[in-house]
Amino acid sequence: MVDQKQPRRDGRPADRREEILQAAATLFAKKGYQRTTVKEVAELAGIAPGTIYLYFDGKGDLLIQLMTRLTELEELDADLVGAFQTDARTFLTTISRERMARLVENEEMVRAILPQMLVQPALREAFYQELVEPLISLLEAYVKTRIEEGDIRPIDVPLTVRAVQSLFIGLLIVRILGDQQLQTRWEEMPELIGTLLFEGLNPGDSGEGDRQGEDSLETTDRAASAVAAKPGDGDQPARPQETGSKPSATRGPRE
Repeated sequence: MVDQKQPRRDGRPADRREEILQAAATLFAKKGYQRTTVKEVAELAGIAPGTIYLYFDGKGDLLIQLMTRLTELEELDADLVGAFQTDARTFLTTISRERMARLVENEEMVRAILPQMLVQPALREAFYQELVEPLISLLEAYVKTRIEEGDIRPIDVPLTVRAVQSLFIGLLIVRILGDQQLQTRWEEMPELIGTLLFEGLNPGDSGEGDRQGEDSLETTDRAASAVAAKPGDGDQPARPQETGSKPSATRGPRE
């Protein structure tokens, strides 16, 4: 039997905390946040209801901790410390691959968290202040340093960070909604995102697209030259100038 008199968060085994979080995630996804009780979480985790309060402040805290685990904020901070040992594209692709794999592994938690962000103002505010803002700050600092070192061209850092962040959130939502391409080709997305961000959609310098573009420009130039050289509808072709003496402007009647 668990000793409930022991102080909360006093070094209890990490696997007990993990069991509680996993039970909460499962029930939140199955029944919804509002219809799930702390007692049900405790039953699924195989512990007494009071034991949960040795680790968490309540049901709301359970959800916030699920969010924290999902975003891996502490791990990202550590990753950014060593991020400058490689180029920006490699770092983005690698960290995207790790995070996106993590999201799929914990898709039950994602399904439990996202709806609550839309309908629970207090949870939404806590999520933004405790997780979103710190994450944005970390990424903004990273991008600014890369710009200063010449690895990334000067850009609007705040909007760029939010655009990239929203890209991942959007992909996740579309996957959860049942998109077959994302469900079957999820592992390909990190590399594709890196390509889009660092190469864009324009054709490469030596690609077939460039050659086609150059041919198109040449064709356009030739067509424009032909139009410029073509006489207008009311124009008469110029007659060659006659040599010799110029005839008189007036002549008498022929004899």
